[in-house]
Amino acid sequence: MRKITIILVLLIFITAKPMVNGMERDEMIDLADFTVENELAIESWQVTFKEHIEKQKAEKIIRDFKDSNLVTMTEDDNVIKYLLRDVHKNQGFSVLYSVVVPKNQAFETEIIVVIEGSLWNEQIKEDYLAIKQSMKDNLFTNSLQSFACLTTKDNGIIKVDSFVQKIEEYFNLQHMMTQFDTIENSTHEKLIYGYTDIWNQHYFIEGAPMNLQIAVVMDEEMNLNYTIGTPILIHEY
Repeated sequence: MRKITIILVLLIFITAKPMVNGMERDEMIDLADFTVENELAIESWQVTFKEHIEKQKAEKIIRDFKDSNLVTMTEDDNVIKYLLRDVHKNQGFSVLYSVVVPKNQAFETEIIVVIEGSLWNEQIKEDYLAIKQSMKDNLFTNSLQSFACLTTKDNGIIKVDSFVQKIEEYFNLQHMMTQFDTIENSTHEKLIYGYTDIWNQHYFIEGAPMNLQIAVVMDEEMNLNYTIGTPILIHEY
């Protein structure tokens, strides 16, 4: 089945981080909690952290990468990319670190960290938060951008309208809108947008703030797959 790619040129706005019980909110935890509370299995999850960094900091990170003996380097006409994958087999997820160095000095170096897995439980939640905190302490500043998403399947009980309604109520979504992608006179694929004030990042579509997207896709076995992302879905699904 043809995949959908969202192409948006956006300015993502970051405000003071919302808190819950005196602790900083985490988008991935909120998405996972919603899924688990509705007795849906998490098929996969991913959190991406991105930030532009100064050349000296990039050089130090690259040196640290090379010390691990696990770094790989790729190069094309535009950038040099350093990659380091840290697989946490016991924890059930992996972490991919990358530093993208543009050859054109007019562009900034970027560090990207992707944490992803196909399992979720309380231990993974704790390990994920520990790694995230370590990265924030050692790699990133308060200027980083984060993108969280997870995918779950229709359990035969919750259908599209009910699923969307549950998300709407759980996150108190506002400014909701739906976009259909029609294939052969069918509407099996669609995107649903909304805004919740529990997260700090958001962007604007036609003047309305948005920071949650739901992609509904029917697979080859006619099962509905839901991918929920915040503030935007940045990958194909």
